[in-house]
Amino acid sequence: MKLLPALSFFTASLLFSTFTSAHSGHEHSEVAEVTVSDAQVREFLPASKATVAYLTITNPSDHATVLTKAELDGLGRVEIHQHTHVDGMMKMQQVLSLEISAHSQVEFKPGGYHLMVFEPEDELKAGQERKLTLYFKNGNRVFAQAKVVSLQEMSEQAANKSEQHSHH
Repeated sequence: MKLLPALSFFTASLLFSTFTSAHSGHEHSEVAEVTVSDAQVREFLPASKATVAYLTITNPSDHATVLTKAELDGLGRVEIHQHTHVDGMMKMQQVLSLEISAHSQVEFKPGGYHLMVFEPEDELKAGQERKLTLYFKNGNRVFAQAKVVSLQEMSEQAANKSEQHSHH
């Protein structure tokens, strides 16, 4: 039964991101445009100077696209980061651009690509939504709403996802 709220949020965010990217005010010869789904930003933990955001970027077009920047309303700085394994150690590094191949998607998730979020202008509270803007090298911008979630809610979602994958 816990799947329904997540599913409806996923469906709503997918529909919203599809609508906003298709109506972003830019005229393109390409029909298929990049979309964003499952955008979430975690509340700042007490005394923490940074938090994290996850999302999925889908590129249904026939051409690769390059993500160069992200912004979240009410947050001073957003960086694209990636976890990598180097000499048996997990390291996090900033990524200045990320290519999303044609007909593919990139999932920003724990242990992989993610957005590091800094300098809140006001408090992030679970249940809020913040406008997410993604900037691409070709000049395109894609807009989505990122849901603010608590650490507990994010942990429960991760547990539910791993449970679903183990039943296949």
